[in-house]
Amino acid sequence: MSVKLANIVKDFPGGRALNNVNVVFGFDEIHGLIGENGAGKSTLVNILGGSLAPSHGEILIEGNAVKLTTPRLALLHGIAHVSQEGSLVPQLTGAENILLGAEPRRLGGVLRHQELMEQANSLLHKWFPEVSISLDQPVGELDVADRKIIEIVRALRGDTSILILDEPTAALQSREKMQLWEIIRSLPARGVGVVLISHFLSEIKQLSDRITVLRDGEHVDTLGAGDTTESGLVDLMLRRSADEGAVFKKKPSQPVGKTTVLEVNDWKAGKVDVPEFSLKAGEIVGLIGLTGAGHFGFARSLYSRQGLLSGTVRICGKDVAGNVREMQRNGVAFVPDHRMENALMPDGSVTENLSMVHSSFAANHGVLNLAAEKTEVMRIVDLLNIKLNNRNQLVRELSGGNKQKVSLGKWLYGAADRYRVMIFIEPTEGVDIGAKQEIYRQIRALAEQGVGVLIASSDLLEIEQVTQRVVPFVHGRPGKSIPAEEFSEARFIGALTGEAA
Repeated sequence: MSVKLANIVKDFPGGRALNNVNVVFGFDEIHGLIGENGAGKSTLVNILGGSLAPSHGEILIEGNAVKLTTPRLALLHGIAHVSQEGSLVPQLTGAENILLGAEPRRLGGVLRHQELMEQANSLLHKWFPEVSISLDQPVGELDVADRKIIEIVRALRGDTSILILDEPTAALQSREKMQLWEIIRSLPARGVGVVLISHFLSEIKQLSDRITVLRDGEHVDTLGAGDTTESGLVDLMLRRSADEGAVFKKKPSQPVGKTTVLEVNDWKAGKVDVPEFSLKAGEIVGLIGLTGAGHFGFARSLYSRQGLLSGTVRICGKDVAGNVREMQRNGVAFVPDHRMENALMPDGSVTENLSMVHSSFAANHGVLNLAAEKTEVMRIVDLLNIKLNNRNQLVRELSGGNKQKVSLGKWLYGAADRYRVMIFIEPTEGVDIGAKQEIYRQIRALAEQGVGVLIASSDLLEIEQVTQRVVPFVHGRPGKSIPAEEFSEARFIGALTGEAA
């Protein structure tokens, strides 16, 4: 039993995203789908999930051609899609999200709350009996892992034969990843095939039965997971060996300046308690921690003042108080996690998103200079190697890595040398190895220009390769800084657990 995509072509204005792709997804397997950002992965699964119609080609389920012109039609044919960006309504409870659009109601449309809870809990227990989630809480108050499970349960509430999971573990810590891995592994035995997109090649190798590689919109190969290595997959994806194109090859670190660009004292925000912290010009500092350790909260609160109880910030020797506008005005930029929720306008064009921070750059006495705007947009597109059909393409149509580049690029558009501090949270979340390389290169370039860079990340390999100093957080408090010459997995793990390595 399977679904076949035969000779699939997808054309967008200005380019072809998929060119005669043929692939078969079984109902009894986990099928990994990999490729660089822009290779066509998201376009292919959006066609399979009914969000996009192919320009040419056909979809066959059990040998019968079907038209999947909407996600609803795809669901009726047993194909459900859990996207990378998520589709839950934060204000609704877990139960309301699971049964969204199929809520039990009385005559007159009144919600039957008790029946709603019973049905939602029954679905959760049916699919994941070992998982316990408070489904009466708004999902916005739940952790990322619980939200992802709720999305999967909602996708499985019908007669599902194929479940598409797009970067399901991108924002999860190691323990949460292991929990979701076990959930994914259990599905084929219960009659649900999985199409898995992940930028973690180790995850693809460990979970998949078969792996399909796309490159530049074309099907390169489909092979058994046991018949290849991560290095071999990199070679198929990038036309180069893992050693030749290694993203994580250590670069010589640039010198750190003497000027302190960021100084924090007596900082208390929620459970975060940082007596002192400083960042110098040209320095790249990593923040690490286990789930809830406070490293993300500290980075976020520095810019947004979210949950701030007390503390002072100095930027280049100047006290800065107030809101986000004050931080930006004094040279602080912020590239957050969950880009589609926190950084971008999904239904806005690439031009609109890139120009949103410095919208007055191309204006003269309030009149927009379209030529100047176009020139600056294309400068950023070229600088960050953003792959797009044209500058008016909607951001939601871009691949994950290109969305992330736009999230960074909006701070570089029209900025010149305006920023002295850049704060990143999960800078390569849901990004493949090719796009990671380009983002890391830009981070290093910013540091070489004298910008102090702060990176909060759950990817320890990323931290090891990009930063020059690491501050571990435990229970909301920073530990002793770890210099680059002491970096090791054992040293990091010891610091994360509050023990000497």
